Amino acid sequence: QARAQHKQLSAQPGFAVSARPIAMAAPMTDPVLAGASSNANVAKIAMQQQQKRTDVVEPQVISEDLLIRGVEEPVRHDGEPWEAIDFPNVTSLRLSWKNIIEVSNLNNFDCLTTLRLDNNIIDKIANLNHLKQLTWLDLSFNNIREIEGLDQLHNLLDLSLYHNQIEEIKGLDGCPKLNILSLGHNHINDLKQIDYLRKFQNLRCVCLDGNKVCQNDSYNQHVLAYLPTLKYLDYMLIDKKAVVQAQEGYNVDDLAEVKEREQVEASKVKGQKDKLKIIEKLKGSFLDATEDLFEELFSKDTEPEAVTVLTCYAPLREDFRDKLTEDIKALRTWMEGKNENRSKKVGGFEKSISKAEGESESEAFQMVRDFRSHKKKILSQIDREDNAALKPEMEAMITQLVDQLGGLENHLMANEIQLQESIFEAISDFEAKISETIKQMSEKGGEFFRHLEDLEKVFYTGLLEGSNSEIEAFAQSQEIATTDNDSNKARFLGNKEEMLQACQSFNEAHMTMIQTKQDYMEEQLKSWRNSFFERHRERQYHRNRQRVMDVKKVLDDCRAEINAASDVGDEYDENDGGGDAYGH
Repeated sequence: QARAQHKQLSAQPGFAVSARPIAMAAPMTDPVLAGASSNANVAKIAMQQQQKRTDVVEPQVISEDLLIRGVEEPVRHDGEPWEAIDFPNVTSLRLSWKNIIEVSNLNNFDCLTTLRLDNNIIDKIANLNHLKQLTWLDLSFNNIREIEGLDQLHNLLDLSLYHNQIEEIKGLDGCPKLNILSLGHNHINDLKQIDYLRKFQNLRCVCLDGNKVCQNDSYNQHVLAYLPTLKYLDYMLIDKKAVVQAQEGYNVDDLAEVKEREQVEASKVKGQKDKLKIIEKLKGSFLDATEDLFEELFSKDTEPEAVTVLTCYAPLREDFRDKLTEDIKALRTWMEGKNENRSKKVGGFEKSISKAEGESESEAFQMVRDFRSHKKKILSQIDREDNAALKPEMEAMITQLVDQLGGLENHLMANEIQLQESIFEAISDFEAKISETIKQMSEKGGEFFRHLEDLEKVFYTGLLEGSNSEIEAFAQSQEIATTDNDSNKARFLGNKEEMLQACQSFNEAHMTMIQTKQDYMEEQLKSWRNSFFERHRERQYHRNRQRVMDVKKVLDDCRAEINAASDVGDEYDENDGGGDAYGH
C-alpha cells in the first residue's frame, strides 16, 4: 500500500522518488462465458506463475552491458545503443530493478547529471564523488543504513533515499544546493534530527512520511518552525500561515537559541572568508607573511607559561606589539607601491608581446592572401587541349609561380625567426629590469626582518632583566602566597634556572619564526620571477612550433594546387582563397 501511494506521488513532476510496482495477478476469463477452451489457458497461466516463483535473480555488480542498456540521454540519432567509449558524453543513466549489490564502475561518466539506482539491494553509498555534474540521484528502495559518500556532489539538487534503513539525517554537508530530499519510510525517530536540515537554504521539499518521527504530535509544528523555507512537506503544499504560527508559538526559547548560535557561526564564517580575501590580496604583494605575525609570535603554543607570571611581561609584549604594527604598516605601504609598479610593468610587457605577435601574424596573413589571389589569377590563364602539353609561355608562368611560392616561404620563415628573436630579446631585457625590482623588494623585506630581530633582542633583554629582578625580590620576601595564582607564581619565581630557560626558549622560538618568515618571503619573490619568465619562454616555444607547422601546411597546399593545375589544366579549386586566416 505504501509503495502504491509512493508510486502515485512519484508521477508528480519535480519529485525524485521511485517505487516498486505491486505485482498484479493475471486477469482470468470466466469459464462459463469462455467455454472449455479456457481451461487450457488457465493451466498455462498457473504453470507460468509457478515457474516465476522458482526463478531466483542473483545479486550483480554494474557491468558494461548494464551500463550500455541503462543509458537514457542523450539518445543516438541512429537509435543504436551507446558504446563504452561514448560514456563520457552520457547525461542520464538508469540502473533500476537490476538487483545491483554495490555502486561501482561509473568512472567514465564525466557529464552525468541524472543517475537512477532505485529498486536494487545496495547497502552502502560509495564511489559517486567523482560525478561532479550530478544534479539528480535516486537511491530509493535499497538497503542503505547511512547517508555517506556524497561529500563532493556540490551540484546535487534532488536526492531520493526513500524506503531504506536510514536512522540518522547526516552526511549531506557536501550538497549545499540540495532542493528536494526524500527520506520517507526509513527509521528516523528523533525530531531533533530535522534541525540538521536548517543549513540547506535552498531546500524546498522534504519527505519524511513513513518514519516513526512523523507519529510525534509535534512533528508538523517542529518542521515548520525549524525549516521555514520549505514549500512542500511530505509532498503536501505548506500553508504560509501555519509556518508563521509555528515560528511564533512552538519552542520559542529553543528556536531563539538556535538562531543565535547560527548568527554567531555565520559571523565566524564571514570573518574567515574576509580573512582569506585579505591574505590572498597580501599574497599578490608578497606580504602574507606579515599577517597575524604578532599573534603567531605570542601564541599559546609559543609562549611559555613561566613568563606569564612576570609583572614585566605584559608591558614588554605590548611595546613589542606597537612597534611591530608600525613596522608592518610601513613595509606594506612601500611594498604595495612597488608591487603596483611591478604589475603595471608586467601588463605593459605582455601587451607589447601580444601586439608584436598580432602585427607579425597580420603581415603573414596578408602575404598569403596576396599570393593565393595571384596564384588563382595565373592558374585561370592556363588553357590547353586534352592530352596536350602546356604551351611554353604557360610553363614559364607555372615556373615563375613556383619561384614566387619559394620566395613567400623564405619571407614567412624569416619573419617568424625575426619575431622569435625579438620576443626572446624582449623577455631577457624585461627579466633584467624586473629582477632589479624583485631585488629591491627582497632587500626591503630583509630590512624589515632585521629590524624585527632587533625588536626581539630588546624584548628578550628586558624579559631577562625583569625576571632577574622579580626573582631576587621574591627570594628576599618573607611572605608566602596562599592563593592558587600566587602559588603558581611562587613556583616559577622560586626556580631561577627554569625561568631563565623559559626566557631563552621563548627567544629561540621567536628567532626561528622570524627567519622562517623571511625565507618564505624571499622564496615567494624568487618563485614568481622564475615561473613568470619560464611560462613566457615556454609559451613562445610552443607558439613558434605551431606557427611553423601552419606556414608549412599552407605552402604545401599551395604547391599541391599548382602541381595539380599544371597536370590537369584548369581543374583547380575555384573556391580558392577561403578558409582560415592563412587562406587554408
